[in-house]
Amino acid sequence: MKILPRTQFGNPILRSKARTVSLGFLNTQKAKNLIKKMLYTMRRTNGVGIAAPQVGQSLQMAVIETRPTPTRPKLKRRGPIVIVNPKIKKYSGGKINGWEGCLSLVGVCGKVPRKKEIVVQYYNEKGEKVKEKATGLWARIFQHEIDHLNGITYIDRIENTTTIMSSSEFKKRILKKK
Repeated sequence: MKILPRTQFGNPILRSKARTVSLGFLNTQKAKNLIKKMLYTMRRTNGVGIAAPQVGQSLQMAVIETRPTPTRPKLKRRGPIVIVNPKIKKYSGGKINGWEGCLSLVGVCGKVPRKKEIVVQYYNEKGEKVKEKATGLWARIFQHEIDHLNGITYIDRIENTTTIMSSSEFKKRILKKK
C-alpha cells in the first residue's frame, strides 16, 4: 500500500469546513479503502491522527491512534478509532500548553493551548453514535483533528509564537531535556 499524499499547509482545503459524511457512505468500499489508507499513512508518517482534508478529501472524518513514536517512545497504545462528523459537546479542566506538530506542516512544531478534558460525540466507522470523555493527550488529539475538519490548523491556536520551531530544534532542545 502507498502512503497517501498529504495536503500541505497553504492548500485551501485545510482552511475550509469539511463536508458532513452520510452514514450510508461508511458502508461503501470507497469509505473502507479511505479509512484503511488513512490509517496506513498516519502510521507510516509517525502521526497520531490524520483528518480526511489532510489527504485531499473534504469529509468530516479522521483516524486517531496512539502508540510509541520517535518523539514519544513511551506512549501507550490506544485505538485506532475512526471519528465521523465529530462534535465537542463540553470542554473542562482548564487549558494546558502542549507541543504539537502536523502531517500537513512537516518539520515545524509549537506549543498549543488545549482544554485538558472534553466530551466528544461522533460516529464510528460502523455508523454507531459514540459519546466519549477524553483527557490529556487523547483530548488534545481529538481537538487537533476536529480543528482540521473545521478549517483550523494548530498554528492558528498558538498564543506564543516564540514557541514555533523546526522539528530538528525541538528534538535537540526539548526532547533532549526530557
